[in-house]
Parts: sequence; C-alpha cells; structure tokens
Amino acid sequence: MIRAAACFVVLMAMMACQSPLSRTTPKAATPQSVVVQPGDVPGMQRCSSSGPVGQVLSDERTHGSPAYDMNATEWEQWKRQGAVAAYFAVYGQTAADCAAAGDSSTGAPTGGLMVGLVVEFQDAKGAARNFQRESTLMGLGPRDIRFIELAGGTTTIGPATGLGADSVVGSAVIAGADYFVAMWQSSRFQSEFMGYDMAYADADSAVIEMNRRILQA
Repeated sequence: MIRAAACFVVLMAMMACQSPLSRTTPKAATPQSVVVQPGDVPGMQRCSSSGPVGQVLSDERTHGSPAYDMNATEWEQWKRQGAVAAYFAVYGQTAADCAAAGDSSTGAPTGGLMVGLVVEFQDAKGAARNFQRESTLMGLGPRDIRFIELAGGTTTIGPATGLGADSVVGSAVIAGADYFVAMWQSSRFQSEFMGYDMAYADADSAVIEMNRRILQA
C-alpha cells in the first residue's frame, strides 16, 4: 500500500511538470529578435555598427558621423508616429566590408553586405500607417526601391512578395553587383532589408526568416 502511494505521488509530480500552466511562456518578439540573425546567411559576420537604434545614434554622435543629424531627426519623427523600439543590423563577409558600411571607409564593399532594420510600433495599425508614409530611417527607405527601378531592375508589390499586403521587394544587377531590397509591414513591426553583392536566394531567404520570426511571435 505504501509503495502504491509513493508511485501515485511520483505520477502526480510528473503530470504537474507537463501541465500547460507550468510551461514556459514564449518570449515576445522584439526588433532585435526579429532582425537578421547570424544563422540567416552563413559566412557573414556581424559588424560593430549593429545595435539598438538609440545606441547606434549615440555612437554616431560620439564619432561625429555626418549622418547623425539626419538619422536622429528621422528617428524622432518615427517615434512621434508610434515607434517604440528599433534595431539596426549590419553583416559583411569581411571586416573590410563592415568598414565600408560605416564611416571608417569611403570605399565600396569588396564582398557581400546585408543591412536589416526592424522597428516596433505600439500596435499593428500604427505600423501600417507609418509604412504608408514611405519615410526613411538609418538610410533605408523607399528611395532604395526607386534606385532599383531606375536601374532597370524588377519589383514585386503586395501579396505576391509573400510578405503581406504592405510589402515591396526589388532586385537588380548594377555594375556587376547584385542588389536586393525588401520593405514590409507585418503585425506591429516595420522591416527593411538591403543586400549587396549576395545571391538573390540568400537575400530572399534572410528576409523570409525575418518575417517567419514575426509570424511565430
């Protein structure tokens, strides 16, 4: 009888461990968790210019970046539209590519480069409204798509992109280098992506992974 009671106690403990109430609640998605991750495109290294937009702006101000005033002004405008957080991620194939993406170099990257920006809004309605405003932040925005169009590239708009109704994807080959641009709004997030001199399939895969993380949140 004592042995049976002991087994019952063990069984109840096991059931409690498996109870839905005891399971860990998934963490809410953030701009940092959604933006381009190291595993999205193997062989690319994270550049030191990556970070929360507030931190990136602080670094730009400290180093006297000529882009600081514009970036800071735009970020204030986005916050007035309901933005609450943002993360800027830059990846390059080499340290030289990372330097080319920052103020420390004026040369073009010699290898692949990708830049991602994810901005979180208070709610999905705010993100959708801001997407329609076609505003720029951290050098990323509608002008990138216009650049693709002027270069004779291809663009896809809306549901056909696979990223939702508020989305646009463009690609072109310019001076021998592949360019890939994606802009979209999903849930409470607005995301931007630009790939330079990297295969279309790799850039497209990185964007799909970013959007997957939003949809699974």
